[in-house]
Amino acid sequence: MTIDFKKKEIYLKDVITIQEVDGLLEWLLENPKTTINLADCTHIHLAALQTLVSAKRKVSTWPQDKTLKRWIQPLLEN
Repeated sequence: MTIDFKKKEIYLKDVITIQEVDGLLEWLLENPKTTINLADCTHIHLAALQTLVSAKRKVSTWPQDKTLKRWIQPLLEN
């Protein structure tokens, strides 16, 4: 599973595809006080990224992949 939903944090791992966006959005709406952990994320579909941007959540851990981090960090920093 590439998204691990926990009580206070969501973990995005490996490749996040468009098929996961609906579940991601639903979970973010139901859990408004959570953070996002991207440490093990290697790629994220633009629709999933847009969902995270609109959720305006704090990122607790940025991707280890420096290129991905450089690409998404300006969009997700609050």
